[in-house]
Amino acid sequence: MKMDENLNKVFNLDTMPEIKKLDMLPIVSVPGVEEREDDFDLARSTMRNLINKNEAVLNDLVDLARNSESARVYEVAGQLIKTQAEMAKDLMTLHKQKKEVDGDRSESQNIKTQNNIVFAGSTSDLLKMISAERSKIIDAK
Repeated sequence: MKMDENLNKVFNLDTMPEIKKLDMLPIVSVPGVEEREDDFDLARSTMRNLINKNEAVLNDLVDLARNSESARVYEVAGQLIKTQAEMAKDLMTLHKQKKEVDGDRSESQNIKTQNNIVFAGSTSDLLKMISAERSKIIDAK
């Protein structure tokens, strides 16, 4: 430590701050179904609020553009209209993504193969088959 101090004096350096040990980063978990639903609801409400606010601002901006006849105001209004259209498109994309996530979850629970087995024969043939199967069963009593 003394050597560092001497070198700092010789070279006119300020003392080096101590390097603090970095804390471990928290482990990020995969969101569950409820968290995904909450995230979807939050994203949807945020987008809808922004769309509504943009609508109000756009109305005021169009009035201002008509009154001032300034090219810059018209340019800003055009950009806001473009942004509004993109946000509406993003909202629809959000719904599509939610539907895909929900669809993946429900498909995994559905039976993908269905076998329709039909017995083609008379009732006497069916009774013979049943009695033959019963004779194979061994009673443990």
